[in-house]
Amino acid sequence: MRAVESSSDPVSRFASRLLETPALRLLPALQKEVQAMNVLRLNGPQLLPVFTSLGLNVARGWREPAALISRAIRAETDRMMAVEISGLLSSRLALSFFPGVAGGRQAPARAKEELRALIARAAAHPVARSALSGSLAAALSDIIEKYIPPAWERKKYMYVEITRVQRLSLSPADLSDLTRFIVLVRPAAYLYVTPGETLDKDVGYSPLQEQYLLKILPGIASQAPSFPAALLKMGLRSTLAFPGSESVEATSRIGAIMAMRGRALSPSAVVDRGADTPDKSWFNVQRRNARWHGLDDRMLDELYTIAAENGW
Repeated sequence: MRAVESSSDPVSRFASRLLETPALRLLPALQKEVQAMNVLRLNGPQLLPVFTSLGLNVARGWREPAALISRAIRAETDRMMAVEISGLLSSRLALSFFPGVAGGRQAPARAKEELRALIARAAAHPVARSALSGSLAAALSDIIEKYIPPAWERKKYMYVEITRVQRLSLSPADLSDLTRFIVLVRPAAYLYVTPGETLDKDVGYSPLQEQYLLKILPGIASQAPSFPAALLKMGLRSTLAFPGSESVEATSRIGAIMAMRGRALSPSAVVDRGADTPDKSWFNVQRRNARWHGLDDRMLDELYTIAAENGW
């Protein structure tokens, strides 16, 4: 224990520096964490001199000091993530959709704090934390607002699915706000999934079963009583495979795609001359693999077309 305490300050400083390297600086906190953990896992033996310089005991190899640094990285990630979530809930999520789906009622004053607590629970669970990485990245970005208005103007598949099939009467701005809410609730669906000994890279993105979601809904609803169960279900049901579950709401299908897109967002990506733009390339790949990930291929087709038309 004394070795851990004596090295806590330099270890914490090293973890902070690692998370703020130029390659990671523009990423959301959880994506920084993933990349930093990969650095430790892939380069552990080469980092032994660094571990020694931090005053860590390397007598038994690199794994123990790497584990200490991993804990420091997670602690720093949690701190940065709390700041991101506060900013997100105060300035990016208005809950403007609430009256349109809750019989005209405004969202209760405590609603955002309940959502904050639900997100914090997800962040503390290994599988839900993995899901939260893509959701937070999508919610913090402008990816949702980029695509909802053009889809509305086109009045094609996505518009029809939301207005005529799901029968929602929301403006594009309110629908964007609802989609952001859905992607933030989505990780809670994995709160009761038992993690394996090692986390697969796709954990938190694998489709779940409808019976399982029905079983966990009361527990999730009790943690966020300000939100109607139907709203929370949209977030949870964004984890269902499509078309395996034909009744999945259009908003849930959009949320699933946006959470998956958030996982792969790279603010610092540079497009090579002649190469496809990031969104166009991503949607193109995903529409070919839609069934594998349980995504709506017709939605992906439309999003791909919008990306191509706008040079995104």
